[in-house]
Amino acid sequence: MFAANLAVNYLLNLIVIDDVIWIWYYDRQGTIQSSGINFIQDLPRFMVLMYALQRFQMEDWGRNKDFLPVQIEGKQCHRFEIEDKDLGTVDLLLHTSHEERVTHYGLQGRATNVVPVTSEALTKKYGNFPDGMVAKIFWGEASRTSEPEILRKVKEIAKEHESVKGHIPELLWHHTFTEPMSAIREALGVPDPTKGSRVLYILIFPKLLPITELHGKELFDVWYQCILCHITLWKEGVFHRDISPPNLMWYWKDGKRIGVLNDYDLSSLADDPCPRGNERTGTVPFMALDLLSPNAQRGEVKHLYRHDLESFIWVFIWICFSYSAGTLLPARSRPLDKWATLDAVTCGKEKYFFLGNMLEYPSHLHLLVWRFLVQCVVVLKNDANRRADLRLEKLSMGPGVTEQSDDEEPDDMDGFLRMFTSMNAWVELSEFNNAPQ
Repeated sequence: MFAANLAVNYLLNLIVIDDVIWIWYYDRQGTIQSSGINFIQDLPRFMVLMYALQRFQMEDWGRNKDFLPVQIEGKQCHRFEIEDKDLGTVDLLLHTSHEERVTHYGLQGRATNVVPVTSEALTKKYGNFPDGMVAKIFWGEASRTSEPEILRKVKEIAKEHESVKGHIPELLWHHTFTEPMSAIREALGVPDPTKGSRVLYILIFPKLLPITELHGKELFDVWYQCILCHITLWKEGVFHRDISPPNLMWYWKDGKRIGVLNDYDLSSLADDPCPRGNERTGTVPFMALDLLSPNAQRGEVKHLYRHDLESFIWVFIWICFSYSAGTLLPARSRPLDKWATLDAVTCGKEKYFFLGNMLEYPSHLHLLVWRFLVQCVVVLKNDANRRADLRLEKLSMGPGVTEQSDDEEPDDMDGFLRMFTSMNAWVELSEFNNAPQ
């Protein structure tokens, strides 16, 4: 029901067991369950409930009345209009039935939808974009620094650094809805009502192309551009913390492919005094091994630069094992798909197994790309073993010795990146003009 309705505020369900009925309220912050009503022994109370529900309008059932469903050439769309102090009336036509719409399935979280969009007001201001525009609609945590604020900081950094300029998304317009999900919890007296509270954002960007369309040298070039953008932002105090294939994009400019580090709604700023929010950062199949442990999932491990760079490596591995020449392989030929269905700790165990048994996985890759992946895996494995040996060595020194945690080690960003860029295969792939996958 959440996935079928754009920007739905909440949903109501009635759960019936024998002669007792419960009201369950769902929103992106969580679930609220009422006390049960015995509709035989307490028939008057039940009839009052039915009387109220009978008079509900669509917005009372949680549908967002700001997004009006319309039919355009026989296809379902949604229209959204709002007054903007700079642009006047901003009109958005969201093509919600378009095949390129990205829909979220789940109960909690950001529930990000990406939808092709057209707008007369934005076209008048910016002109036409070659691939059109998209709307990103999601429920962000109210306690986090918002994505538009982070993008403003990123835009300032881009003015000073060529590695960032042109490699970040261009935010055309955005709007924040002001009604937090904590309001109903405060009214009901739910404990800690603001924990994980969310607000709805809508952001408009030029459409970008997915990195999964690329392979070989093209894939490597765009991927490395994103790495260089990422490390510059990290040094300047913008921590991305969610490296995954959907967040690495590209576009054409002057006949060249330009990589874009996308999606900053889970990012944070080094000088941000605000709370970091309650939401775990990262996409499980691509998270660093250190972040897939039980204590890391409890928030006890600091997220470092090397964790994000390791995610870049896992992204490249996953694309190479899941796609051939930019085309998604059949499900039976995608051995890493199961990582997305596992919990974080189990996924971590699977990835450790992969590091030690990579040769058991079927490969269709070009020899140079295969060598590149093998050398990346060797670096990851050796680094994980090195840090594990250091922990064991400290523990072996006897009681009373204070163990230094991994996140207390100096985060040598350039040194960690150099471990990969100095690999023979990395150098060859950087110089090779035509490395088919």
